[in-house]
Amino acid sequence: MQGLSLTEPDYSRQTAELSALLRAMSPWQFESAMQLNPDLALKAFGLSQDFPEDIVSARGGSAAALSYYGLAYQHLDAATLSLEDFAFAQDHLRIVSALYGLLRPADRIFPYRLEFQCRVKPGGKSLYAFWGGRLREDLFRLGEPVINLASGEYSKAVRPKHSGQGTMITCEFKTRRGQKLITLPTEAKMARGRMARFIVQNRLDSPERLTSFDWGGWTFQPGLSSGDTLVFIR
Repeated sequence: MQGLSLTEPDYSRQTAELSALLRAMSPWQFESAMQLNPDLALKAFGLSQDFPEDIVSARGGSAAALSYYGLAYQHLDAATLSLEDFAFAQDHLRIVSALYGLLRPADRIFPYRLEFQCRVKPGGKSLYAFWGGRLREDLFRLGEPVINLASGEYSKAVRPKHSGQGTMITCEFKTRRGQKLITLPTEAKMARGRMARFIVQNRLDSPERLTSFDWGGWTFQPGLSSGDTLVFIR
């Protein structure tokens, strides 16, 4: 994006430790630890070999919000945000990463493959245990409510374990099928990305303002919602 200045991630030491572990793995170890087919395991191995040993001094990389390609990120559509939108997002939006910890949208990152549920054991620990409570503490350090638009795998890494650690409000997107309300993963991912875009473009700074979200026919349901869950249906 022209005119966007990249920033450096906050957890470079932890990222270097994890990337060194990945660099030492063989293709078949990627296949086993990440439950990948041989072709994808070979690609993951190649990414680990190309990943810079010193990410602070390395050249290249791209902004985090422009580097992920899942459905939620496709509907955030960060490439079409204005520089003013990016500035707001830089202060208000965080991306949870198994390799990088917490990322701001303009943080410089390099291609990798690592998810929290991968059976990679730094120091004999799970990736959740490796990161411990530091990501949660960072996310909630200002004492403000956090809007959760992440999948369960990623929100688990930052979710407060008790009320004293912070307030997390989760947005749920459900579809009516006959007499039932069900969560369709594909549609929910799209809606979560669009909600993130809605927050950024409208400069929302309080949970109450989220209830006006109506993209794609979603409508807020106060009767199904609670203090820590906002439910939208269509």
